[in-house]
Amino acid sequence: MKPSTLYRLAWALWACLAPELCLAGGIALRLGPPGLGTGGPNPLSIPPAGGDVALSYVTDKGVEYNASVISLSVARRTSIKSGFYLSLGGGVAISANGGGFGPYAGFGYEGGCGWIGCFTAEYQQALGVGLGPVVAPSALRMGIIRWF
Repeated sequence: MKPSTLYRLAWALWACLAPELCLAGGIALRLGPPGLGTGGPNPLSIPPAGGDVALSYVTDKGVEYNASVISLSVARRTSIKSGFYLSLGGGVAISANGGGFGPYAGFGYEGGCGWIGCFTAEYQQALGVGLGPVVAPSALRMGIIRWF
């Protein structure tokens, strides 16, 4: 592993452990098939397979940590209007053709809040360069976010 890769991983760990960046805001569980760069997404598995699940941790400062089969990312979340939001950041993109470090973007909607949480739908796109060919996996997922 290259030293620059280790520095990036160390920075990501530090960012997650820094207290001012990690105070809880919300936790999301979304389900949906990823497009791993092999021709588009497959149908959602019933019951959902591990590759269909994505977890997000959103802090009270608007920092978002995402983990799924297509990416591990840290992003800044910005509310747009009427429940829509935009997340921009970076991290590791993973595809059937390889992986690498690069930018991450997500566009989504949250609404219909109840006692369990709020409905959420999100489209994610990541770009990875460095560990093989350039990859651009994506996913469209729906689920629930629970705000604290």
